[in-house]
Amino acid sequence: MVQVFTVPKIRCAGCAETITTALTGLRGVIATSVAVPEKEVRVEYDPARVDEARVKRALVEAGFPPA
Repeated sequence: MVQVFTVPKIRCAGCAETITTALTGLRGVIATSVAVPEKEVRVEYDPARVDEARVKRALVEAGFPPA
């Protein structure tokens, strides 16, 4: 499954790196990409191993809550 989240607090490459590290640490996340100018996070994950709520929680825990 692929999902795109709008994350208003994304401001720089450092933010993107923090988000990528937080999400790739989740079991079941296959790939992530962060578009800084668009303030979007694209996450590809296996819904049998991780759900949307857990992905959102990881973003919040990293300091980047989705809109």
